[in-house]
Amino acid sequence: DGACRLNGGVELALHLMEGYKARSMTTLFIFNNHKWAIEDNLVADAEKEHVLYNADFYNLLMSHGRVAVCANELELREVLSFLSKKTELYLKGEAEPGLSMVVVRGLDVTLPPVLGDIEPILKSPEMAFMRKVLGKFAEGCNHKVPLYGCSAFEYIQYLHLFMEKMPEGQKYQYVCGRTDIQAAHMCGFKQAEGKCVLFINDVYGINSLGESLRQVLSGFGGKQLLVMIWHPSLMQLMDHFHLHRPPLVWPSLGQTLAKYYVRKEADA
Repeated sequence: DGACRLNGGVELALHLMEGYKARSMTTLFIFNNHKWAIEDNLVADAEKEHVLYNADFYNLLMSHGRVAVCANELELREVLSFLSKKTELYLKGEAEPGLSMVVVRGLDVTLPPVLGDIEPILKSPEMAFMRKVLGKFAEGCNHKVPLYGCSAFEYIQYLHLFMEKMPEGQKYQYVCGRTDIQAAHMCGFKQAEGKCVLFINDVYGINSLGESLRQVLSGFGGKQLLVMIWHPSLMQLMDHFHLHRPPLVWPSLGQTLAKYYVRKEADA
């Protein structure tokens, strides 16, 4: 069920239902299990930041005529049976096409964690870079520095081990936004030490770069923001087939984009 209502996916589906006439029959299945299962599986831990309190949102959708919420396998079977009969009628030309939504609950799957050997991560240049840069950034701070991010799929193992095993990680507190944009907005809040860190990925997270800089620069005072853009290295052919999303072709656009959101050249 994603971070924030599928990051707008559900709103888009309802918009299509109400605003457009479909030419085909499509069913959108959403698994509402109240957590980011993939991220937790990658670190073999149930991160409290990944718990989603969005049951009421989907309960509200139940009143829509094209939305079905299944609480168990029996209810899911009944919905699938209904949709199958509707599909048969559509193929015969006896039913109109349309978009339907099925919210599935109660079918949680427990998988063994995909950890592998963590030694390469602990000894990686990425971890050394995080320790050096983040350690310097939090130097002399009496309070933990907020580290804002979203699902952190691409770097969750690095971030988890940094926070759990590295002394520099003890100076930080991870604050998980429901979306990259929300994480960016939180950078504009008043921080205990006047500084914070924003972790964003190399594709969708880039969209929040301007939001974070705009929030920080909208007020007065010496705020400090460290933006870290996580871009996977394309060292082997297999690296191009990323598990989650394709990397950007141009990995160094952050520095260029940042210049569009500052007020004067000295800030860039």
